[in-house]
Amino acid sequence: MNFKILVVTAVTVMASQLGSAQNVTWGVKAGANLSNLNTDLDSEKYLLGFHVGGLAEIPLGAKFSIQPELLYSLEGAKLEDEFSFEDEGITYGLDFKEEVKLSYLQLPVMFKYRMTDKFSFEAGPQVGYLLNAKSEYDSTLRVGGDTFSDSGSEKIKDQVKSIAFGVNFGLGYQFTNNMFIQGRYHLGLSDLDDTDSNLEEDDVDRGSVKNRSFQVSIGYRF
Repeated sequence: MNFKILVVTAVTVMASQLGSAQNVTWGVKAGANLSNLNTDLDSEKYLLGFHVGGLAEIPLGAKFSIQPELLYSLEGAKLEDEFSFEDEGITYGLDFKEEVKLSYLQLPVMFKYRMTDKFSFEAGPQVGYLLNAKSEYDSTLRVGGDTFSDSGSEKIKDQVKSIAFGVNFGLGYQFTNNMFIQGRYHLGLSDLDDTDSNLEEDDVDRGSVKNRSFQVSIGYRF
């Protein structure tokens, strides 16, 4: 089933069920992502992004509840590499920087345990649908005393799989009856790489590519 249809169906069914349920609270949240892409290389660095969306909390008892969310999230990674060598008295070098930015529509379903009136622990699965993927790069080639630079951006959505699965773990703190803060770690389980298995000679094989991210959110329950 197409993911967009699945999300619309799930949200419609969930909204109809929640609308008739008692003690369900609705809210909004937004915050920062610190994300990375786990690959077989060691040049990846964290990228600062953001997320924003809505949530509902369904109580299952005095201490347990379920919190489904629907979020827009910007994730990805920074990649940096440099090397140099000398051949026949001429020094060659390359500096390369790239930012991979992945935009997702995410549907986490968190199972929450309230440890105290203020603190809660949460864990649950997440599925994401890729909305956009872009690479922004900047490279500098050095040959002897000459320098050649190149920079730009390109869309790479066709190189990234549309669906990403993962799990989340986090903690929450309730400031007031309405205001809360959450810290969360996302562990991606899906290989995101959708490039052809037959790489060109100059391509870099990154192995499996999986999302990793830390999130800090502030939210308000109505």
